[in-house]
Amino acid sequence: VVSTQSTGGHTGSVLCMQYNEDIIITGSSDASIRVWDVKTGEQITMMIHHCDAVLHLRFEDGIMVSCSKDRTIAVWTMGKTNSAHSIVMKHALVGHRAAVNVVDFDKKYIVSASGDRTIKVWGTESCEFVRTLSGHTRGIACLQYRGSLVVSGSSDCTIKLWDVEVGVILRTLEGHDELVRCIRFDSNRIVSGAYDGRIKVWDLEAALDPRCAANQICIRTISEHKGRVFRLQFDQFQIVSSSHDDTIVIFDFLSPHDYYSDFKCLPGGSPALVSDCSGIMRLDSANSLDSLDSAC
Repeated sequence: VVSTQSTGGHTGSVLCMQYNEDIIITGSSDASIRVWDVKTGEQITMMIHHCDAVLHLRFEDGIMVSCSKDRTIAVWTMGKTNSAHSIVMKHALVGHRAAVNVVDFDKKYIVSASGDRTIKVWGTESCEFVRTLSGHTRGIACLQYRGSLVVSGSSDCTIKLWDVEVGVILRTLEGHDELVRCIRFDSNRIVSGAYDGRIKVWDLEAALDPRCAANQICIRTISEHKGRVFRLQFDQFQIVSSSHDDTIVIFDFLSPHDYYSDFKCLPGGSPALVSDCSGIMRLDSANSLDSLDSAC
């Protein structure tokens, strides 16, 4: 992995970002959202609405949603081609009693999770409040929403599956020993990462089956990280995760091996990617930064 260019402009830590083929949008502890040109690296525009750190943002299909330590959610309209020159503030959503740590949305609902222990559901078009999902006993650090399913992870060390349409808990998953920091799911699996340094892979179909015993749902635990797991993404082939231990780990679902490769740091602290025939590759010096608000 080679850096092609770097950009400057934020006066605080960059806590969240998303990009497409044309633009990069970043949110920062300086309370600003900035839009950058992918090709030139130049800042195109800056939006100021939040009055505290921007903890998360997402954009898709002409809509951007951001959330902040200031307890609010902002809904923005974008050009039909996600043009950076036409991002306009549409509505502010107010209702959480602590920092809003994460948002997700589709054409029907915006879903937000907060350190106040609740998930709130809002209409995407109307921006009207729909319902509150309550059940976690401590702040909520992460969630993903797709279809009618919301999966959330919390400082109470649990993962909960919710039906967004009726607001009920479908299943509570237990197994992590510390705060569940990141969660992703597809049609087959849920993958979670936590401050206990572990990544767990769960069978989604089993989790949604009320007849399935709790001890049959977790199908794999990966304990390669030596520090808190902050972020992960996965597809049908691999999981990529980052951690406070300054490494990025790549786990291969298709590998027949159960052991891990070593890693090293090149002279001067440069990243080094080391792989062998095992199911794990590690990139050292990831320099992970956690944006989770302490309200959790």
